[in-house]
Amino acid sequence: MINTIELRNKPELKIILNNEEFEIIDASEPKNSGTYSFKKLINIELKEEKTNWFVSTLSIIVDFFTGVAVGGKLKDKANLNFEMENQNLIIWLIDVDFEKTKRVTQLLKDANSQI
Repeated sequence: MINTIELRNKPELKIILNNEEFEIIDASEPKNSGTYSFKKLINIELKEEKTNWFVSTLSIIVDFFTGVAVGGKLKDKANLNFEMENQNLIIWLIDVDFEKTKRVTQLLKDANSQI
């Protein structure tokens, strides 16, 4: 089983699934690129972009007291976290196809549970 999923074209972001390993090609963050064994994958978590209400509220309060109006909604960016035995990877999901990202996350979880 070889399955290639392209999440983003420019800069390139692909995940290639093989039988016992997966490969990440991340042109925006080359240190994430490499081949990783499913046996060493502990957990994978997809975090969607969401508003960080605590920081946003704090920013508005500071703006109120300082008179500077630069506050607003501050967002935590979407990312894909890979927890491995010997390292953790964070892949930032800027301008990706989010449906494909959800699909590849599930494929990785399924493949990992079969190993």
